[in-house]
Amino acid sequence: MQIKMIGIDHIKAPLEYREKVAFSTTRIIDFLQILKQDKNILGGVVLSTCNRTEIWISYKDTLLQEVDNILCKFKNINLENYKKYFVYRENKDAVEHLFMVTSGLKSKILGEEQIITQVKNAVDISRENNFLDTTLDILFRNAITASKKIKTNIKFNKGSFSVIDSAINKLKKLNINIKNKNCLVIGNGEMGRLASETFMKNGANVTMTLRQHHKGDVVIPIGVNIINFLDRIKVLSQFDIVISTTATNRYMLQYEDVSKIKLKENVVFIDLAVPRDIDEKIFNIQGVTGFNIDDFEIEENELNNINKNIEKAKSILNEYIENFYKWYFNKDLINSVFYISQKVADDTIFRVNKLIDDNSKNIVEKATKKSIEKLIFCLRDNMDNNDFKNFINILEQNYLSEGI
Repeated sequence: MQIKMIGIDHIKAPLEYREKVAFSTTRIIDFLQILKQDKNILGGVVLSTCNRTEIWISYKDTLLQEVDNILCKFKNINLENYKKYFVYRENKDAVEHLFMVTSGLKSKILGEEQIITQVKNAVDISRENNFLDTTLDILFRNAITASKKIKTNIKFNKGSFSVIDSAINKLKKLNINIKNKNCLVIGNGEMGRLASETFMKNGANVTMTLRQHHKGDVVIPIGVNIINFLDRIKVLSQFDIVISTTATNRYMLQYEDVSKIKLKENVVFIDLAVPRDIDEKIFNIQGVTGFNIDDFEIEENELNNINKNIEKAKSILNEYIENFYKWYFNKDLINSVFYISQKVADDTIFRVNKLIDDNSKNIVEKATKKSIEKLIFCLRDNMDNNDFKNFINILEQNYLSEGI
């Protein structure tokens, strides 16, 4: 197996390091083009979320250059400064990690629902840019399918399924009232829409920023007001809660601008972006309470309620991991299976040749091939890998070499 992953996540790396290697969609596409220059790399997927950036590749033989080196050159950062924060995984370790990540078992908010969509989007970008080989396609497809099954059958806790839910819970525990408060959401991507909907459901009056050139391209939740993105500084004094969720590489709110504004007496700034959107010096302004993405995570008192469900989830994951391994370790035998099924079909047609017409022969051939393939794949799924390979070798050496 030749699969590698290099990543950086909230477990080892502080936010100021994670944000330096975060990717926007455009930059993912640019980075994939660079990976393509190494002809030994067969496919690649880049997953970039608030809590992690991970680069997955499948490859043959050796690499012209290690992925961490390519990444640091692309991001113009020093590899030696980041080496201690990077996580390197290969083959089975990488495969099993992907299943855990996609199911939300490695998220700060355990079982969060956003991660499946984020993984699907990462795969779609690679597919649309012709850089998703069969191995990564089937690997990620199994991980996504397993995660959907977990999502359908297992609830990890009574509340927090996203970082937005965790943020609201934290505000409530700090006795920060949300109901009837004016809330400004900067950013109208997936996180911005989720924040708008969730705060509105909790009683806030929500306004979302919208760039003029995006009008008509953005879905605005029903009941949410909109303002021009360029007016975000001008209207800050009207809001009790400000949430920023964009995917840019610069501050949406700078201290120099915000410090000149007469804010409400008690205002909350929540920065859910990576890289960060809000200059943290703003959090030191009198009357301001500030949070960033690392301030929201699963609470200790919830852990006892979810340990059993974690074990159930792992059981589901193991089933799909095993499915991937069976495919991967036997993929070189697939053509042999098809040759055998065709041989059986030819054998069958030869024996009934004088009894049926040409149309019936076509029907019999297709039915025979499908039945034999189903039979052989059933054996594959229930046999040891080596035993299955020996079984195919026996058929190739004996049955295929015989005349009809």
